[in-house]
Amino acid sequence: MSAITITKRDYNEWLEFCSQVQNSAAVAFNDTEEIQKLRIKRALTDYNYFVKTYFELYADADCADFHIDFANACLADPNFFGVAEWAREHAKSVHLTIIIPMWLIAHKQLTGMLLMGKNEDDACNLLSDLQAQLQYNKLFAHDFGEQYNFGSWEDGDFTTKEGIRFLAFGRDQSPRGARENEKRPNYGVVDDVDDDDIVHNPKRVDKVVKKILGAMYFALSIKGARFAMGGNRIHHNSILANIVGDTKPGAKKREGIYHSKVKAIENGKPAWWQRYSLQELLRKISKAGTVLAKQEFFHETDIEGKIFKNKYFRFAKLPHLSKMDIIIGYFDPSFENSQTSDFKAVSVWGQDRFKRYCIKRFTRRCELEDVFEWMIKVEKNLPPGVGIIWYMEKQFYTRPVKKALRRACKKYKYPLSVLTDERQKPNKYTRMVRMEPEYSSGNVVYNVEEENDPDMVEGN
Repeated sequence: MSAITITKRDYNEWLEFCSQVQNSAAVAFNDTEEIQKLRIKRALTDYNYFVKTYFELYADADCADFHIDFANACLADPNFFGVAEWAREHAKSVHLTIIIPMWLIAHKQLTGMLLMGKNEDDACNLLSDLQAQLQYNKLFAHDFGEQYNFGSWEDGDFTTKEGIRFLAFGRDQSPRGARENEKRPNYGVVDDVDDDDIVHNPKRVDKVVKKILGAMYFALSIKGARFAMGGNRIHHNSILANIVGDTKPGAKKREGIYHSKVKAIENGKPAWWQRYSLQELLRKISKAGTVLAKQEFFHETDIEGKIFKNKYFRFAKLPHLSKMDIIIGYFDPSFENSQTSDFKAVSVWGQDRFKRYCIKRFTRRCELEDVFEWMIKVEKNLPPGVGIIWYMEKQFYTRPVKKALRRACKKYKYPLSVLTDERQKPNKYTRMVRMEPEYSSGNVVYNVEEENDPDMVEGN
């Protein structure tokens, strides 16, 4: 996400891409009117089928559930205002700038489109793929009519035979003359406009946010207009974060927003499991490192604190667990099971003389029973002669927790024992400050074998 120089696409390269589009979306020689009618009928109601049928170049796997949900929500609401905060390489641009506009055309719901990129060249490049599809996708044209009429993505401006105009512009520009005759655009999309330079300049961020919500949004039709923004959160005060509204912990999101926030790995599983395996994602995380993985895959910005510095968090090989003086697992539960609820977290810590070792972590939104099942599996996999003392705060050891523990023990036929922590403790800030000397002196070490584990990444 660094601020690299973006240049306009080479025209000959675009023509080569157009040839690929034409070859991948040809009309079958044995196509009949009956087959066509059935294909169109299904395509208009099944977004995944629509993508795989007309956009073979992009469809190397089924759509993720979040792709389908976003597209259907956009289609269903003529005043849709949505943000696709999806992890890196999860097809934000493809869906928001190419397939969803054509999904709207197929449904006769598009009158014009505004597309904002980092700069004009970036926006024109994005528009070039869409023009290629509208001009050379023969199967789409066969089913939904010939589209392209005049203009060029190179100028950031082209129009279809139905008078649907497509305009591209950079984040530092304003949409110019957006209306085509009586048709005002009714779909606006902002694609990946954040970079490492702008997010550290609040004035520039604020200027772009005002442009999006002002000049761009008000250039769309009052009668009904859809808006979509795609990106991942690379800073707590990024353009995307300001559009969503939750720039600070606990802050409210913008009223009426459809916010699709997707991490690459959720609850220990790939969010786009139809395309990526857990091993592939973990390999990427391992090569990129935890800090960048948090930013690109988990929307977590690594903001160094005033008390705890990044350098305090050391990963190293741990002593054998049998060498530990004591090993404790501490469970911090959450009692809501929703996308916005707190995570249920378990940290397993060991102590060897003066050093403390974070051995393993569980950090997920899940059912209580899932946590206890994880604890049982961890305990059963311990070396001979090694045990864990499990704790949780007494105030949280309620009837639902006890029932979930009993169910997990019964399922695995294993007697997991959890003790209650009855200590009177100072407030959280005081406890954190007291831990600082242990971290700064190097007496706290994290298990290097778990450095790229999704639970460890999420927990840190």
